[in-house]
Amino acid sequence: MRLAAVALAFLFYISFAAAAEDPLRFSETEFTEIQEGYLTLRWNEIADAAEYQVVDDAEVSRYKGLFPEAFVSGLANGDYRFHVRAFDRDGNLLAQSTIPAEVHVQHWSLSFSLMLMGCGFIVFLVIIGLIVVGTWQTRQTGPRREGSEACSMD
Repeated sequence: MRLAAVALAFLFYISFAAAAEDPLRFSETEFTEIQEGYLTLRWNEIADAAEYQVVDDAEVSRYKGLFPEAFVSGLANGDYRFHVRAFDRDGNLLAQSTIPAEVHVQHWSLSFSLMLMGCGFIVFLVIIGLIVVGTWQTRQTGPRREGSEACSMD
C-alpha cells in the first residue's frame, strides 16, 4: 500500500515537472497517415495569452487567433512539424511548445480516387435513367387522376 502511494506521488511529480518545463503543449503530437490534407491541432490554454500562433518548420504562420485550436488545411503530401506560441496583449512571447506536432500527409492514391469517381458516375447515370424512364412512362399513360370517378354526378 505504501509502495503504491509512493509510486503515485512519483508519477504526479513527473507529470507536473514535465508540465512546468513545457507549459504550452499540443494535446496530440503525432498524426500518422492524414489522407485528406487537413487536421485540427489543439493545445492547452495559457492564462494571460491574448493570441496564439501556429507555425510550421519554415516559420510560416498557419494560424493566429484567440482559441487554443487551429484547423490547418491545404497540406500536400509530405511531413510537417508544427509549433504553437502564446503571446500577451503587448505581443510579448509568453510560452512556446518544445515538442512539435508531427504530421505525415499521404493523400488517397489516384487509382482509388478514380474508382470512387467511377462509382459516383454510375450512380449518377442510374438516377438520370430513372428520371428519364419515369418521365417517358408518365407521358405515355397520361397523368393519373385518383378520385375523379368518385366525384362524378351520374
